[in-house]
Amino acid sequence: MKISLSWRHFLLALAVVAVWGSNFVVIKLALGQMPPLLFATLRFMVVIVPMVFFLPRPAVSWRNLAAYGLLIGVGQFGLLFVAMNGHISPGLASLVIQTQVFFTIGLAMLMAGESLQRVQWLALGLGAAGLAVIVSHTDGSTTLPGLGLILLAALSWAGGNLVNRAAGRINMVAYVVWSSLFAVPPLILLTLWMEGWDTVATSLAQADGFTWAAVAWQAWGNSHGRLGTLAE
Repeated sequence: MKISLSWRHFLLALAVVAVWGSNFVVIKLALGQMPPLLFATLRFMVVIVPMVFFLPRPAVSWRNLAAYGLLIGVGQFGLLFVAMNGHISPGLASLVIQTQVFFTIGLAMLMAGESLQRVQWLALGLGAAGLAVIVSHTDGSTTLPGLGLILLAALSWAGGNLVNRAAGRINMVAYVVWSSLFAVPPLILLTLWMEGWDTVATSLAQADGFTWAAVAWQAWGNSHGRLGTLAE
C-alpha cells in the first residue's frame, strides 16, 4: 500500500519521538553499570565497526569530518553522559539538551548572517519561557554542574549542526560513521585519564547483555533517529 508523503513524514516523526523518548532512560540505566566516558567510547566504536569497511568516505574534507566527530562525540555525547551520571535527571536532560535549537539559531545568525522573522522570535521566547519554568521546578537530583554540562553539550550539538550543514548533501550514514573515527581517540584518552584502566577493565568484565544492548541502541537506534530528522 502506498503511503502519502504527509503520512510518511508523520510516521517518521513518531519513530523519531519513540527513539528519542527511550534514549535517555536507556542511558540512565546503562550508566548504573558502566562509567560515562567508557560508555561514550563504546557507543562510537560500535558506530564505526564494521560499517567503516563497507561505506566509502563521504565527499567532504577531513577537517569537516574531524570537527563533526569531536563536536558530537566528545562535546555532545561525552558531556551528556557525564552529566547524566548522577548530576541531572533523564527527563530534564532530554529537555535541556534541546536548547541546541537556540544555540544553532544564534550561531547561524552570528556566523552566516541569518535573520528571524517576528513570529519566529515569539516562538523562541515562548519556548525559552516554558523551559525556564520546567527547570525552576526540579528536585534534588539535578545540580548546577549538571545543568552546565548539558548546556555545553547542547552548544556542541549546535556546532555539529552547522558543520553538518556545511558538508552539503551527502550520505549521512557514511558521514556519521567516518566522523566517529575522530570521536573515539579523544574519548579513549579521556576515559583512561578520568576513569582509569582498573575501572575500565572491571566494567568491561562485568558488562551484561543489557549493557551491550544499551551500547548498540545508542550506537544505531539513536543515530538512525537523528539521521531521520536530518535526512528529511
